[in-house]
Amino acid sequence: MDLIPKRTETYRHQSKKKQGQLVLVIVWGLFLCMNIFAENLDSLLTLRSLDFHWNSSPNYMSFFNMVDITEIHSYWFLVKSGHFIGFAIMNLLLYNLLGSYKKSIAITISFAVGSEVLQLFFGRDGRLYDVVIDSMGVLTEYYFLRKIRKRK
Repeated sequence: MDLIPKRTETYRHQSKKKQGQLVLVIVWGLFLCMNIFAENLDSLLTLRSLDFHWNSSPNYMSFFNMVDITEIHSYWFLVKSGHFIGFAIMNLLLYNLLGSYKKSIAITISFAVGSEVLQLFFGRDGRLYDVVIDSMGVLTEYYFLRKIRKRK
């Protein structure tokens, strides 16, 4: 004879699953923040050195600079691929947690915009084109996820 009703076991299992999904979202968000707010991405990638620098009066107009995409980093393609993939993964994790495409996309793209604006305060190059790349990763992941779900 079961002392714990089946519904309670199911609820506990679902609750633990949601907690695990929330932890994954938080860990991935912290990983993205570490890469986003590090003062020097080259040092982070090559020397594995993580420094932060606060700039209380950044040049806000640099956010709209659209011509320096290949000049900021020597391995710009790797960095921009990281943007695309990193935010696609964040959206997938949020979708798994929330169960809503609209909410996960809205939160992930808001995080992308906020992170790029905040980079201006951390001595980094926050750029609108990075928001576009992040958003393309989110929307590509959404497109493929919808295709896969429709096939099932």
